[in-house]
Amino acid sequence: MPHYNAYDSFKTKKSMEKKQRAKERAFGKKNETADDFVIDSCDDYGVVIEVRYDDAYILYDEEVVLAKLRRDVNLVCNQVVFPGDKVDIEKNGDNYIINHLLKRSSILCRTKKDSTRLNDIGLAKNIAANVDLAVIVVAAKEPPLHPKFIDRYLMILQNSNIPVVICLNKCDLKTPKDEEILSTYRELGITVIETSTYNNIGIDELKDQLLNKQAIFVGNSGVGKSSLTNAIMGDDEIKTSHVSEKSKRGRHTTTTSKYYVWEDNSSIIDTPGIRSLDVSSFSPIEIQDYFPEFENWKDKCKYNDCLHFNEPYDSCIVKQGVASGLINADRYESYLRIMSDVLNEKDYSEILESIYPDEVKKKSK
Repeated sequence: MPHYNAYDSFKTKKSMEKKQRAKERAFGKKNETADDFVIDSCDDYGVVIEVRYDDAYILYDEEVVLAKLRRDVNLVCNQVVFPGDKVDIEKNGDNYIINHLLKRSSILCRTKKDSTRLNDIGLAKNIAANVDLAVIVVAAKEPPLHPKFIDRYLMILQNSNIPVVICLNKCDLKTPKDEEILSTYRELGITVIETSTYNNIGIDELKDQLLNKQAIFVGNSGVGKSSLTNAIMGDDEIKTSHVSEKSKRGRHTTTTSKYYVWEDNSSIIDTPGIRSLDVSSFSPIEIQDYFPEFENWKDKCKYNDCLHFNEPYDSCIVKQGVASGLINADRYESYLRIMSDVLNEKDYSEILESIYPDEVKKKSK
């Protein structure tokens, strides 16, 4: 049984309970005043384009206005509305008030594995609403292409029922290994677009995917999400930055999710980069459902509840599929990384060695 620090565990529990009580005050059955805050429809609404602590910028009637929540919603603004939300607002003197939130078609949230001064480890954070398409932006170099990050984002997006496109930015720096990684996702039926903002490659193809959609750009810091938004918008107003020479990781230039309209009925939500994604909220048994290449194999395993992790090689048909080359080895290793995080078993080298021992020995030398 894992050991937990009792004091830290107590603090986390109390913090979560406090947040839950706050949500119930705003939206729950315990507060009848706020029950009418979420409505089904509205003839005249604005779209949230950026949220601050206690107010939000709203695109309303082709103008950007600053609005606050109505007083009986007892939460700060950045806990209630997010970029992409549709809201009913009214002018009260010189100020605008958010009276209602229109029911969402989708909500994208993530749990941060890393922490900052303002964000606790492990707390779910909503980042965008009403998303029609998510673009996972990765780079061919600086930062290098890591499929494990793509796989984690795929899980989170698919769990939210949001369609996905993968965009390889800086494609003029692509290596044969990068092409091998991308081909794996193409074989899974995922659209892959290659772009270069520096050489103006693939921008029109990306626009075709985004047209008439409320899209969101997600990905690591430094991959070029803001540069792509600049290229689509046709200006250089969005702040961008270079990758850190020391760490080869991007600096967090975008600090909050922001909303950009680039064509009629076509918009982009640009999100902050994040260096790690926590998927510990997923149960071990459901993780395999996000790896469709397991589909024709997992039901043939000896044990019905096989996790394709610590089970013996002879009893796991998925492991045998990896060994025979019929299941992509990189994707399986990504699966092992995710499972090891969820099960809190960090060393999975013995599992790999049981499947292809010669390759593991080569890597260790």
